Amino acid sequence: MSNVYRESYFRSVSRQIRRSRRPVTILFTDVEDSTAYWDEYGDLDGRLMIDLHNRLISPVIKRYRGKIVKHIGDSIMASFKSPRNALKAAIAIQQILEKRRNEDEAFRLRVRIGVHAGKALVEEGDIFGDAVNLAARVKGLAKGNEIYVSSSMASLSKKEDFALTKVGNFLLKGKQTEITVYKCRWQEYPDLIAGIEENVFVQVVRRQKLEFLIYSCASIGIIYFFFLNYLRYLLADKEPLALLSLRLQLILDARIAIPAALGILTLLVVFLAIRTKIIPHLALSLLKGGFGLAMGFFLFYGPAHYLHYAIGPAWNKTMHQSDHLFVEVLEERVKLRRAPSEASAAIFKVPKGTILLLADVTKKQKMTWNKVLVGQGEYGWIPRIVPAKIGVPKRRLSIANKFYFTYLDLGALVAGLAGFFWGVLSFRVRPI
Repeated sequence: MSNVYRESYFRSVSRQIRRSRRPVTILFTDVEDSTAYWDEYGDLDGRLMIDLHNRLISPVIKRYRGKIVKHIGDSIMASFKSPRNALKAAIAIQQILEKRRNEDEAFRLRVRIGVHAGKALVEEGDIFGDAVNLAARVKGLAKGNEIYVSSSMASLSKKEDFALTKVGNFLLKGKQTEITVYKCRWQEYPDLIAGIEENVFVQVVRRQKLEFLIYSCASIGIIYFFFLNYLRYLLADKEPLALLSLRLQLILDARIAIPAALGILTLLVVFLAIRTKIIPHLALSLLKGGFGLAMGFFLFYGPAHYLHYAIGPAWNKTMHQSDHLFVEVLEERVKLRRAPSEASAAIFKVPKGTILLLADVTKKQKMTWNKVLVGQGEYGWIPRIVPAKIGVPKRRLSIANKFYFTYLDLGALVAGLAGFFWGVLSFRVRPI
């Protein structure tokens, strides 16, 4: 039974491997004399040199529709669907390095490049097979500032178009037959690097994409929390802003519109996290600051809010209170009437969560009514509680409160700001 299972397993794996085999062009770069550079200048300068190599070459590969498969020490392995694009990328890499050498006398980076086209196994972002090995061997024949290509690569490209010259036949390590290798006279090729600049952005790998998503969600969440618990009361405390806010709330239900907008923004962030390859450094540092703000605020606010009786009355002292009392609507589509009576005509229906300025309170027919500002010099009435009737329980339609900003809120805000600065200052660009 085990033998049958084993044979079935290997047949399944073999079919999957065969399905992953497809034509591909492999490009290898390698920094010449990198070992001597590391030995002379040390680990730090050596790593910075490799990072600069990667930042110069990555945008070139992207421009010519290539994909960086992996970084191997001081080498880059890239794949291309089009052999012509692979050769153009190789030429552009040498051109951009030469341009940098002409601009900076201290820049001494010299790269050799090998390119080969053949069939390989393409599996989940990695590539395996003889084509990869052969491309690496061809690269090993070249010297700094040279581009070598295999015979199969040359046969797929017009030799005249890419100024290919036969170097000779070589028996490469691990091969049983010789292959012909060509050299590309890239200095004769027209400029291919117009508009390509050194990559000054943060390269986004899978871990950084996850961080980007977490930072974004935390930043969006803390903004929404601040709006619900602080900002909307501070804005509504001024009559002109309160009227403007009311008009907006009658058009857009803030409980739905704001979460919907933030949800769309979050989806956009997710999309960008998946699709984006580069992100500006400032954007990520600010997002990490937003994450730190959320963490610092809630790490203080959560325990202090639930233990405010135990931590002493000082934290509960009021630093600021609103000039007005606010009436918050607690049910959906509550009728705002012209007079404090259920028989009075309705001015309009107010959505749940709406904040209104309280002007007066009166009690009529066992009902308490809040007089609220609804326009310039115009007022309406909204009930606080509808008494119970036969078969209908008592309902609270609105509640009146003042806005208070306490030392507890201040402490949480200071902790949040400390978290924000920690996030911004602790963000580091990872070398690539």
